[in-house]
Amino acid sequence: MKRTVKLEGDFLNEWKYRVLREVEEHQRKIVNEMIGVILSKRLQTTRKKLHERFYNHYKEKYPFLPSRVIEGSYIVAGRIVKSFRERRKRGLTRKDKPEYKRVMITIPNMVNWRFNKVSVTVLTHKGWVEIPLMVTRQLIRYLHESWRVSQELKLRLVGRKVLVWLTFEKEVEVETKDGNHISIDVNENNVTVAVFEGFKLKELRRYETGLGRVVVNYSLRREEITKGHSTKDELVKKKLRKLRERERKIDVLRKTVKRITELARSLSAKVVVGKFSSRSKEKMESDKNDKLRHRIHQWSVVKLVDMLKTQPIEVAEVSESYTSSINPFNGEKLKKRKQVVERVIKVFNPYLMTGSAHEGGGVKVLKVNARYLESGEVLLERDSIAPLNLARKVDGRVVVFPSTSPNELRVTLYDPLRGVPVVELEVIKSKEKLRHG
Repeated sequence: MKRTVKLEGDFLNEWKYRVLREVEEHQRKIVNEMIGVILSKRLQTTRKKLHERFYNHYKEKYPFLPSRVIEGSYIVAGRIVKSFRERRKRGLTRKDKPEYKRVMITIPNMVNWRFNKVSVTVLTHKGWVEIPLMVTRQLIRYLHESWRVSQELKLRLVGRKVLVWLTFEKEVEVETKDGNHISIDVNENNVTVAVFEGFKLKELRRYETGLGRVVVNYSLRREEITKGHSTKDELVKKKLRKLRERERKIDVLRKTVKRITELARSLSAKVVVGKFSSRSKEKMESDKNDKLRHRIHQWSVVKLVDMLKTQPIEVAEVSESYTSSINPFNGEKLKKRKQVVERVIKVFNPYLMTGSAHEGGGVKVLKVNARYLESGEVLLERDSIAPLNLARKVDGRVVVFPSTSPNELRVTLYDPLRGVPVVELEVIKSKEKLRHG
C-alpha cells in the first residue's frame, strides 16, 4: 500500500529560498531540454534508457548539481513525454512538444534527502537545506502506524513557502473468501453496492453522494461570480477559491471509499468495479452540449476507482457494457424506450434528528431519482441492477434472491458521511404499483 501526504513547510529565510529557487530553475531548464531530445530522437521513456542517454552528459555540464537532481529531471521528462505521446495519439494536443512550466523539484531516492519526522533536509549545490514541516494529524497517524517513507521526494515553491509531498509505504496482507464479492456501480449522484456472501446476494446498498448536484450548483455559482468580470481579477479569484468544490467532492469520495473498504474487509470480499478510463469519459463527452459535457467531465468515477485501488482490498475491474440494461435474473434485454423515472421523497434519517429539529419542523428531506426499466410484469431499477450484472460477469452465475419472493428485494440508502442507513427503496415493482407510499 502507498499513501502520499501533502505537507506545508514553514516560511523560508532569504538564503534557503534563493537556493531552492536556483535548483528549481536548473531543473526547469534541464527537463525542457530533455523533452526536446526525447521527442526529436524518438527515445524510449524507461528509466534505464534515459539514464544512459542523459546522466553523464548533464553531470559534465552541471558538475555542481547533486546527481539526484539530474536523475529526478530525466524521470520527470520521461513521465511528461509518455503522457504527451498518449494524448497525441488520441488527438488531444495541438502542440509539437509539451513545456515544463509548473516545476516540482523531484529527488528520486534518499541519498540526497533526509526526513526526521518534523523536517525534511535536502542536499543542494549550496549544501544541505532544512525545511521545517507543519505537523498534521494525518502525518502523525502514518508515523505511529508502522508506515515507512518511500524513496521519492517532491517539492514545490509557493511564494516563500514549500509544499512537500511524502509517500508512505506499508505491507498489508489481503485475504478474500471464495464467493464473497462486493460489486460497485458508480453513478452521478450515488454509488450502488451489491454484497454477495457465499455466492448469494446478501444486500443492496446505495451511498447517496450527491456529487452530480454539487457539480451543477457550483457551476451556477461560478457563473454568478464571473459574470461581467475577468477570471484574472484578484477579487474574482479569491471568491472562486472560497467555493472549495474539489475539497468537498474529495471528502465525499474518501468517506464513501472508507465505508466500502470497511465492508469488504469485514467480509473478506473481492471488490468488483466497472472498467472505466479517462478515454471513456472523453467519448461520452463528444456530441454533448456544454452543460452535459461539463457534468460528465466532472464525474468522479475514475477518481473513486483509483482511491479503491490504494486500499488494503483486492479490486477487480470488468467491462460494464450493458450492465444497466440486462435483467440479472434471466439475462433478458430490458426495454429502454419504456423507461420510467420516479422521484422518491423520504424523511432524511429520523434516527439522527434531535428533538429540537422535530419540534421546529426542521426535518431534512432526501430526494432520489429512481429509473425503472420494463421486464415483463415488473419494473427493475437501473442503478440497482448494474452491480448485480457486474457480479455475474465475475462469477458467471445467475443472481439469487436472498428470499423466496422477488418483491422483498430492497436497496438500503446510506449517508456516506456518517455511514448509517437512511431509508429503503424498492428495486423491483409491479406496473400497477408504481408510486411509493
